[in-house]
Amino acid sequence: MIKRFLFWQTVVLVILLFTGFAAAEIKTYTHTVKQPFGGSQSPDDARTAALTKAKREVLQMAGTYLETLTIVQENVVEKDDILALAAGVLKAEIVSQKNYLTGDAFGIIVHAKVDVDTSILGARIKKLLQDRGLLEKYRESQNREKKLLSRIEELELKNRSFQRSKSPVTNQAKEKLKEEFRNATQGLTATEWNSKALALREGGKYTPPDRAIEYLNQAINLDHNYTAAYNNRGIAWDDKGDYDQAIKDYSRAIELNPKDAEAYSNRGNAWCNKGDYDRAIKDYNRAIELNPKLAEAYSNRGTVWEVKGDYDHAINDYNRAIELNPKLAEAYYNRGIAWDDKGDSDRAISDYNRAIELNPKYAVAYYNRGNAWYNKGDYDRAINDFNRAIELNPKHAVAYNNRGNAWDDKGDYDQAIKDYGRAIELNPKYADAYYNRGITWHYKGDYDRAINDYNSAIVLNPKYAVVYYNRGVAYEKSGQKGKAASDYNDYLRIRGNKDGDASKVRQGIRDLGYTPKY
Repeated sequence: MIKRFLFWQTVVLVILLFTGFAAAEIKTYTHTVKQPFGGSQSPDDARTAALTKAKREVLQMAGTYLETLTIVQENVVEKDDILALAAGVLKAEIVSQKNYLTGDAFGIIVHAKVDVDTSILGARIKKLLQDRGLLEKYRESQNREKKLLSRIEELELKNRSFQRSKSPVTNQAKEKLKEEFRNATQGLTATEWNSKALALREGGKYTPPDRAIEYLNQAINLDHNYTAAYNNRGIAWDDKGDYDQAIKDYSRAIELNPKDAEAYSNRGNAWCNKGDYDRAIKDYNRAIELNPKLAEAYSNRGTVWEVKGDYDHAINDYNRAIELNPKLAEAYYNRGIAWDDKGDSDRAISDYNRAIELNPKYAVAYYNRGNAWYNKGDYDRAINDFNRAIELNPKHAVAYNNRGNAWDDKGDYDQAIKDYGRAIELNPKYADAYYNRGITWHYKGDYDRAINDYNSAIVLNPKYAVVYYNRGVAYEKSGQKGKAASDYNDYLRIRGNKDGDASKVRQGIRDLGYTPKY
């Protein structure tokens, strides 16, 4: 009897340790910023600058503590990345803000704080360090914030010089300065919206993407030339499955910055998801040309070579990605799939092992390692890996289906039927699960239930040749020779002699007393 095992070897496109603490402790850092204003700087603009400065500086204070942690030192976090790390794992809050008047000076006083919960800090740091792409985005955001604050300081010096000037300053000069303050302040607010979207990144995706898009819309409305916001919104559209909108945003990012390698790489991902592999490769090539050290672009290009069936080219790209970034779990995972496709289960398992070592919650890596163990006939290890994949992703219908196959091959038909049933609950249009459950009912001698499941599989996929064949066997076993011969003929009609079994099937039809039609 023919059995279908569904691999579902999803390649992953990359969108450009926990150390215990002796006891839980809350460390609190506080900071105060006093911001004068007047002249061409409005109270609202001054307030925005003060709030941003207070949050930034209190995060810098907390960052000095992060530098002392073993996990940070072992992962060799660069000095420039400490603030980005702090921004990614900690939350700065404004405790109070109030206006003040001293003599003829007006201003605002802002108090900010950061609470560092050491009981959860290690896990948060580990998680962010495993996603270096996200850490890089936080660093970009912090660098932009720093430049905007420096720009505001320059404008404040100019504003004070206007206020002290003994010669009259034209209204045009004052209005121009006011507009410059407004633009810089809007840039800060746009950066904050972008950072709020970054905080929604979970497991390499925006969760939920609609909210991220809402935040990034705000950022772009405030700054129509915010390249990173377009790029990040493109990623959110990608996560939502709207690849056309994603391509529009990536293209806008490229228009604003033609040397943005990340935007080319991400647009390549969107083309790949749309099935336009040639355009995808063209974008990956351009990304690599702009940044030969962009590991993600090599890994992503490898996925396209793999989809196109060029496994050697794919493996070469994965090798280069790993050489550039030995901690890029997706590259190991994708290379494992390529080895699997080449029939080398041992090398595939080795790469899945490394991917899981780098990311212990990598559900699809457990799933595909389970497939590799299954291919080697090690059903117990396969089941263990499918268990873990399901634990991490309880809605993984294909993992239930494949675990059902492993139970079936071990002879535990009841467990297999339960797993196929769960797969069907999760995806009622899952023809393979109906087919596999039909086979298991067949093994148990329950031909009526087997035929019912084969019927469902055929309704969902009328060209599913092997199901006609197996339903024919069930009909034959239950004494319905005419229906059996009809199904065997349908098998021949759809499949022809692609399996080399046509002669055998035709003879089976004759043995039933009927004439083959094909």
